[in-house]
Amino acid sequence: MKHFGNQLDELFRKKRIIQKDFADRMGVTAVTITKWKSQESIDAAKLEAISKILNIPISYWFDDENCQLNQSVVGDGSAASIYGNATAGVIADKDKEIEHLKQLLKEKERLIQVLMNK
Repeated sequence: MKHFGNQLDELFRKKRIIQKDFADRMGVTAVTITKWKSQESIDAAKLEAISKILNIPISYWFDDENCQLNQSVVGDGSAASIYGNATAGVIADKDKEIEHLKQLLKEKERLIQVLMNK
């Protein structure tokens, strides 16, 4: 995991969040946030709560190869936002997989109806 404090400061800048306002939303003081930022590690429950408030995937904190904020961090609900920095081919593959799963579900529903009518 990259240094948490640096990442959090970067998010505050990118999202134009004031630390005091963020602390209020977390239910802690700004001093507590400063302490968290200086620690070597942070527990998973806090990290999950922080991610939820900032509306970012928890995986952001662990993505060592992607130091820049990508679309998934400042996402708008688009496919790029949902799948992170996935390529169009990856998204298309996911769409194919979803369609395949829908077809399987339809076939299972049909089979259930056949079995129930016996």
